[in-house]
Amino acid sequence: MAGQVSGAGGGPRGARVVRGREAGSARWAGRSAAFAVIRQEGRAHLARGFVVGGRVARRCAAFCGRKVTVTSHAPGAVPAVAEGRDELADRFASEVVLVTGFPGYRARALVDLLVEREPNAELWLLVPPPEVERSARLLAAKALGRDRLRIIPGEPCAIDLGLARQTYAELTARVDRWFALYQTTSARASRELSYRVNVGSAREVVELSRAADKLSHVAFLSSSIVFGDRGRQAEEERLAVGQTFRTAAAESLAAAESLLTRRLAEAPVSVVRTPPLLGSRRSSDEPPSTGLHRLLAQVMSAPRDVALPLPPGANRAVQALPADFVAQALYAVSELGTRGRAYHFTDPDPPALAEVLEQAAAHFGKRFEHGFDARTLGRILLKSPAFWLSQQTSWALSEWTEATPLSTRSGDRLLERAGLHAPSLLGYLSHVLQETEQLAGAGQLEERLASHPFEVVA
Repeated sequence: MAGQVSGAGGGPRGARVVRGREAGSARWAGRSAAFAVIRQEGRAHLARGFVVGGRVARRCAAFCGRKVTVTSHAPGAVPAVAEGRDELADRFASEVVLVTGFPGYRARALVDLLVEREPNAELWLLVPPPEVERSARLLAAKALGRDRLRIIPGEPCAIDLGLARQTYAELTARVDRWFALYQTTSARASRELSYRVNVGSAREVVELSRAADKLSHVAFLSSSIVFGDRGRQAEEERLAVGQTFRTAAAESLAAAESLLTRRLAEAPVSVVRTPPLLGSRRSSDEPPSTGLHRLLAQVMSAPRDVALPLPPGANRAVQALPADFVAQALYAVSELGTRGRAYHFTDPDPPALAEVLEQAAAHFGKRFEHGFDARTLGRILLKSPAFWLSQQTSWALSEWTEATPLSTRSGDRLLERAGLHAPSLLGYLSHVLQETEQLAGAGQLEERLASHPFEVVA
């Protein structure tokens, strides 16, 4: 018989193999045909009779930038329709998703996104015990049911996450996906706290990954500060570029990344690096106080009767991203990213510091002197001795205008697949200025000295 496999039991087994090969060819033909239809006709109906699994159709559509509604192909059923690009959603159905870093503002933005996009996933939030009450208050209004939103008191940088043996065993048995957002980038964090938070949390990522039965992916949020004083554009593929570090937070975060890279065989990690982060554009609840807010507050509090001098380096670019966009990027990396790869995301059109300050001056009813005038500067210093010269302002200028520029090849490709675009700061600066007024009114602009790990976590 043609195509029959020789050997014992060749007849029936051979027939099964031939039928299997034919079925496999038919499946691949169906996939190719569906792919072609999706690609060529954004809104055309898939031809009646195509039998394409929902997962296959969605992946074809994601690659081509189309939306696919998967429906039954029984006789008389409505054919599936391919439409314009849609956001990622409902990718973690029935999964247990662990988030560390809550109630920090970056993790809050991510949880808001996951609650909206993943109604069928279980969200487990590992929260430091002193922050449990605040976390419960923040989560009280979330639409996700209590059975799908769980707060677990623990410490993400402590051995076994600070959990009892039974709770830790439950995590190793059930967690499918992990968003690790428990890091510090604060220039004022002590060396001991920086290493405890950054290296400690990375160590626990490795340890849980070794023991976890189902953990398929960890998205680890890092920062451009890991490139230290490099200055030149940093590639996604290389971490060690001979850099030195100005702060313990930068040094310890680079050490944390290095640890994860060495243990990739055990930890399914993708690293996300960004410039300094601002709060979510979608919420004004508890906005974070960042160096940029403190810089803008200097403009807000400056005297009105004189033109303000621009600070040194006003022509340098201000790199920033909002937390809600970074949440979308992390979500996309968790679904579409590759284990062991780093992804850079950054402002595609960063404004100069002078542009940012000019808009702030217009918002607050102030004005800037474009030419350097020693007399004007002298008058400013007499009326406000700290203007541009305070240590906090110096740190803010350094953090927000001297960040290492990031090459974004892999990040850009992933954003394109996910249908996302990084926003530019000038597009949402008005929101940042309103946050500055809110923080100043509440007396929350000053950065406080920290003595406990979570106090330095963003």
